[in-house]
Amino acid sequence: MPRGFRHLHSLCLTALVVTSVVTSTGPVETVSALDAPWTTPTVPPRCSSDRANSGDVAGCLLSSNPGQPENRGWPRPPFPGEAGGGFPGTGWHFTGSSYNGSPALAWWEASFIGNANQIGSVRPGQLSSQPDALPLYEGFLAEIQVRGYAVRNGSGAYSFRCTASTRKDCRGLTRDSLSNHAYGLAVDINVSQNPMQTSYGINGASACQTPMATDMPQWVIQVAEKWGLYWGGYGWSSGCSSPSQVKSSAGRDPMHFEFNGTIEQARAILCHNLGNTAKFEIVDDDGDFVKRCFGPNTPPAETRMVIQTDAPDGATAALVNMTGVGAHDNGYFVAESCITDPPAMRTWSNGNIRADRAVAATAIVQLDSQGRFCFFNSTAMHSIVDVQGFFLPAGSAPDGSLYTPITPTRTIDTRQFPFCTPEGTCTAVGPIPPGTEIESVIAAPVDAIATVANITAVLPSKDGYLTADLCSAIAPGEQSHSNSNFLPGDIVANLTLSPSVSDVDGQQFCTYSQVGLNKLIDVQGFFAPAAPGGLGYNVFATPSRIVDTRLCWTDALTNVERCGQPSAEGEIVHMKAPTGAKAVVINITTVDANVAGGFISAGPCSAIEGHGIPTFSNVNVLLGNAVANTAIVPVDPDGTFCAYVARPTNLIIDLLGTFNDTGLRFVAITPQRVHDSRALG
Repeated sequence: MPRGFRHLHSLCLTALVVTSVVTSTGPVETVSALDAPWTTPTVPPRCSSDRANSGDVAGCLLSSNPGQPENRGWPRPPFPGEAGGGFPGTGWHFTGSSYNGSPALAWWEASFIGNANQIGSVRPGQLSSQPDALPLYEGFLAEIQVRGYAVRNGSGAYSFRCTASTRKDCRGLTRDSLSNHAYGLAVDINVSQNPMQTSYGINGASACQTPMATDMPQWVIQVAEKWGLYWGGYGWSSGCSSPSQVKSSAGRDPMHFEFNGTIEQARAILCHNLGNTAKFEIVDDDGDFVKRCFGPNTPPAETRMVIQTDAPDGATAALVNMTGVGAHDNGYFVAESCITDPPAMRTWSNGNIRADRAVAATAIVQLDSQGRFCFFNSTAMHSIVDVQGFFLPAGSAPDGSLYTPITPTRTIDTRQFPFCTPEGTCTAVGPIPPGTEIESVIAAPVDAIATVANITAVLPSKDGYLTADLCSAIAPGEQSHSNSNFLPGDIVANLTLSPSVSDVDGQQFCTYSQVGLNKLIDVQGFFAPAAPGGLGYNVFATPSRIVDTRLCWTDALTNVERCGQPSAEGEIVHMKAPTGAKAVVINITTVDANVAGGFISAGPCSAIEGHGIPTFSNVNVLLGNAVANTAIVPVDPDGTFCAYVARPTNLIIDLLGTFNDTGLRFVAITPQRVHDSRALG
């Protein structure tokens, strides 16, 4: 993820209107009548169904009496006492104002999300709502504050309670009395300036002519309606449609704004207010492909984002670099088919995301007939996808390349050995100065056009990213694509495919970062024009988990089943490749390590057994976190391959595909960014 990218959230905002009055002492600005409190409002008409569904709801109301949110497609919450055992029931604790934080609400509250960014005076996390509703409140609060309305207090959307007009503790009530706050579908702002009140007529006049106490001008209410929100100042069952309506009393709640539409209408309103461009396509819970906007929010947990790769005709798989970014919780992401029905808990993964950092993972993913795959995120996060090439049948790609694996070979270790720029300037040892391009050269058994290598960034001085490419394609400054992302002090590895050219000393490619750091480069193989000995790729529709030391697995050498035992220091894990495979594509994940300095090295068993500590690596362990990376591993003639475990850790290995004498050919492209959910839409 190139640094310097910032998510831009722009709204079309009308400037605050002021008039200038000239006096003998000079000009004095006075606020126009547009900013006078709207104390005797007139209720707008209801939106037609077509208009509500279009998202263009400015000047009309979705509904003022819509029934409970679950009747409009929103999730159904628990209710105190319904599970039996008396009222309020086990796990319910009333604070005096709400049941927030009760154990009985743990699963319900886990489905909410909070605002990630500051919104004027509203702090990050202060809002909490349903993922599809939160952008509406964020848009409303952002717009009114930019236009000059000061939000001084309130603005918390979620409060699990019954309505204030009944009993907040819900005692003796049914779930029909739940407040919209309990669903995260209401927000109160400036409570003291906008009290809930009942007005009465004076001297026989209608209560609707009695001004309410509010500091809100009409334009604030109109902004709310543009975002689909109903204003409590219009009142509830005892409210007034206009000052001319005759009533003896009228209940009004001017602090309160709630959303009374469906989930689909919330999505449509967001898209309309962002310019009516549903930029992203997802697969919904019914398996349908639908267009979505996410606005200023990260795509919520369990989103299946459709990735269009712009694949050539006949392509059945793509080599991609995927990056997860912007997560506030740990989780994982998966490249998967969009047209299958995967389990809710995926049985494989490609990358493990950590809170508040970017994590990249390379994968070879199967494509459907339209060149698509899906990016699934287990927790809310943004997704970025760079395509590096495609796999096609030989008949569709007669000029396509085949793969030649080698025993992993370390070509660069700037901590210990000299490194050189493409111009021939060499330095004894690192770290590499910021903005310095260095080359990796290795003798190749084939006339390669691309090199596959594991590149590790070691102890960078600050956060940043690393790019691998042709030496001639890298210019100082921001890059158009990236291969790995890091924070200060990290040790982060990622499998990389880089275009390469023949040099007098071998096959050459370059790496670049704007951040000072050390680099390790372990070359794993090459793609070259089709020739005898080259290998084609066989993509798996569903990856298979072949080792998980947290559960049970069988070592291919000893044929002994082991269960629930982390791999020991220096242990070698033996695995069996599918019949005919000469190299395997695997995803390696380390979990629950409690000893620092660990790493995993995967290769043919003949290159690992009896050779001491390997001089190459694939994954660097991080204490207390899951870390994943992809590797292409040569297979010994007996069909085995191995993984060396440097320090005790749980180990997970997923088999993603194989290379053998038949299979798909590879067509490399200039790395192209095909998806970035941080872009507004």
